[in-house]
Amino acid sequence: MYFVIYKSSNSQYYFTIKSDNQEIVATSETYLTKWSAEKTINSIKNGINSDSLIIDMTK
Repeated sequence: MYFVIYKSSNSQYYFTIKSDNQEIVATSETYLTKWSAEKTINSIKNGINSDSLIIDMTK
C-alpha cells in the first residue's frame, strides 16, 4: 500500500491510497494545505502500516 499526493485545479491537495498492484483503494477529501494532507496520511500510516510509501505528485 502507498499514498500519492496531488494538487487539484483549485490549488488544494488530496491523496489517494493505492494497493501494491496500483489500484486506487481510496481518495481523500481536499485539504487547503499540503501539510494537512500529509498529517492525515501520517495518522493513517501510524494506524495501519508505518512503512507505507508516500509519492508526492505536486512537485
